[in-house]
Amino acid sequence: MDNLWKGQKCRLRAATEKDTVLFIDKNGDYDTETLRRYDYIDFPFSQEQISYQLANFDKNKTTKDEFLFVIETLKGEVAGLITAFDCSQRNGTFKFGLFVLENFRGAHLASEAVNILLNYYFNELRYNKANVYIYDYNTPSLRFHEKLGFIKEGQLRQMAYSNGAYHDTIYMGLLKDEFNKANPLKAL
Repeated sequence: MDNLWKGQKCRLRAATEKDTVLFIDKNGDYDTETLRRYDYIDFPFSQEQISYQLANFDKNKTTKDEFLFVIETLKGEVAGLITAFDCSQRNGTFKFGLFVLENFRGAHLASEAVNILLNYYFNELRYNKANVYIYDYNTPSLRFHEKLGFIKEGQLRQMAYSNGAYHDTIYMGLLKDEFNKANPLKAL
């Protein structure tokens, strides 16, 4: 059986209440550096608050194509999440964000998860362009997206404040044709 949501190393699935482990570890600790790279450091949330947000994600969506996926290894380990948001069917564009737990970085789960997501949005939902916004201090993410074929399209100066300083936001994009040219089997 062919499964669009499953790759050779990971699968994407819907988030559930048990996925609070992505945000708070078993000791109630936060990885603030990871949160800073992903977006920003927020006030601490309780496990109940995070469970509530996960359970109510669908109620807060602005379009039906927005989705929060959990990245799970084929052994069933929760490795991270990937979200699609700001989906504009009219313009054929969407944004996504990616978060991988530290102990799963470097295992190529992130690139496979992004490819699964892009394949679905480009070749099933007919979107034409994926956009990502990355803070200038997040050089691992900048390099990662360049390797996937994303092109730097712009830079907004001092758009984010973190760790006592203002930082630029780098805008990168990938077109459906560019993705399918680099991944010919995905376009079938």
